[in-house]
Amino acid sequence: MTANTGRIAAARALIAVDNAGAHIEEALAQTLPTGRDRSLGWFLAMGTLRRRGQVDAALAAHLREPLATMEPEVRSVLRMAAYEKLFGRSQPHAVVHQAVEVARVLGMSRASGLVNAVIRRVSMPEDASRAESLNHPDWLVARWDARYGEENTAAWCIKNLEQPPITLVVRDDAARERIASEGRTLTPVQIAGSDVQGVFHLEGHQGLIPELPGFEEGDFWVQDAAAVAVADLAGAKAGMRILDACAAPGGKTFRMASHGAEVTSVDRDRYRLKKVRRSARRLGLTIETHIHSWTEGPSELGEFDAVLVDAPCSGIGTVRRHPDIKWRRIEPDLLTAAALQTDILRGAAPHVRAGGVLVYGVCSPEPEEGSGVVDVFLAENPGFSLVQSLMTAPPIGDEDAHYAALMVRE
Repeated sequence: MTANTGRIAAARALIAVDNAGAHIEEALAQTLPTGRDRSLGWFLAMGTLRRRGQVDAALAAHLREPLATMEPEVRSVLRMAAYEKLFGRSQPHAVVHQAVEVARVLGMSRASGLVNAVIRRVSMPEDASRAESLNHPDWLVARWDARYGEENTAAWCIKNLEQPPITLVVRDDAARERIASEGRTLTPVQIAGSDVQGVFHLEGHQGLIPELPGFEEGDFWVQDAAAVAVADLAGAKAGMRILDACAAPGGKTFRMASHGAEVTSVDRDRYRLKKVRRSARRLGLTIETHIHSWTEGPSELGEFDAVLVDAPCSGIGTVRRHPDIKWRRIEPDLLTAAALQTDILRGAAPHVRAGGVLVYGVCSPEPEEGSGVVDVFLAENPGFSLVQSLMTAPPIGDEDAHYAALMVRE
């Protein structure tokens, strides 16, 4: 029996996440095969990360050596195979044989006996901790328990194990009709009880997003509804000049530009900004782009009616879409992120004209990165005042957990 290419790709992607801190989607993009094995590889890699708490607890009962001290290749094969045996549809004997073959492909033939023995015996853990059962790290479960209560935390963690919906921002009614064909359904999305204009969950689509009708014509882009709601706080409309200070990957720029605003998109990463421009061309949107790092202070771009600072953050609010994040982050990362976010906000805020608005947002529910940063900024800048806050945690629907603050400059 030869190793399945989907399983090999999944194992290599898990190694990249585990060993080099890679993002799982980027790692899979580099390793996944084409054809029928692609779906299996995606299922195994994402599923292993979503349920790593239970998987690790199940494996620990049959290991003499802690998983943390094992070679990354062996650790990833064990996790992937345990996940497939516990939560997949393949026959147990096939899972065992494939795990051994993948280990050999990865240069771990000497561990084949261990892999064989452990995966044959592994079963659902009976004494997993609360955090392991919820498949989230201890520190994060403890924080959410204290803030939201155990019942709400459990419900949120369980939802994070599900495949998230595909959320589209659709240009107009004609585009919506083109997309909602061949058995597809577009369902309006709500945030805080109100529909988010032009935002829909897509149901009934099997395949890649670029295969949808209207993709090349610029009928839509993919963006979480909470992220759209953050962009909407800027109040974009025709005639407004808006600075998107941390623009990549571009969704918020596209949203504001689609409302007729003149948007200047800034990012410190040349490659990511190039991707923003490419997507804007597909969507038929005109934007101006600049490369700048706000930690170096303000730029030479002048003043704007609105400035949006969608700051880089821990991403904790997006673990349903990006399950690797919950295992790559540790609690001290929140303070490190907050320091960077504060510097970025200080650098971008001077570009708000008198009477203009400043929107600060992060895809994280953690107060260090959200309200804590805003509190520090407002204490340093009495010329700004808080108008409105947005928090989508715990999520009510299928949106990510975002925080945002709308401030006005006197």
